[in-house]
Amino acid sequence: MGRIVINCDLGEDESDERTERLLAQVDAANICCGVHAGSAAKTRRTLQLAAEHAVMVGAHPGMASEGGRGEILPSPGAFRDLLSAQLCDFIAYAESHGVEVEYVKLHGSLYHAVEADHDYADIYLEVLASLELPLGVFALAGGSFKKKAQNAGIRVWAEGFADRAYTSDSRLVARTHRDALLSAEAAIKRFENWQRSQLLDTIDGGAIKLEADTFCVHSDSPDADALLAGLKHLSG
Repeated sequence: MGRIVINCDLGEDESDERTERLLAQVDAANICCGVHAGSAAKTRRTLQLAAEHAVMVGAHPGMASEGGRGEILPSPGAFRDLLSAQLCDFIAYAESHGVEVEYVKLHGSLYHAVEADHDYADIYLEVLASLELPLGVFALAGGSFKKKAQNAGIRVWAEGFADRAYTSDSRLVARTHRDALLSAEAAIKRFENWQRSQLLDTIDGGAIKLEADTFCVHSDSPDADALLAGLKHLSG
């Protein structure tokens, strides 16, 4: 197993001070495109800060409704349009700041839509191909989209979630569940166990096999600072 990439969703509604503090602890920044949260100005500022910290940069497009986590998905056509628009704008912002965009990670409901629906997955791949750039993707470890993207010749980082609880069938526990988010202490202990065994403890007391290249911490998690510091120490 190679070195694990620690990533964080940034450029949303956190302060610039918090953005900088978290960037100092990560290897990769999934930067909001200014639609599901944040703004164009925040996206540009986060790109600048990411360049200063020399981390990998990825575009993090999402839906405008319900902070990007709503149950009502856009139509396939609307999905294509919003994805193309956000990625084109993000890439233009990045180029203006001399920043290389290395990958894309969908946000919220869209992230899970490409796992559950072949039409959304196909559209995602078509949009990526249309950009004619060597973009990789962050995709759910153990999910179906990873293989689909690899078959299309796209580099994939299989992603686990350090701050989220998992079910015994390898799904993320719904955010509405009171135990959906792990404390820094619990998450660090679970990650350390996973490093040794590739087994990730689940909410029901079991464990699942998880092959991952990268782990995410959400910037709005209450213990994000402490958790990232712990993961950085463990991942070397």
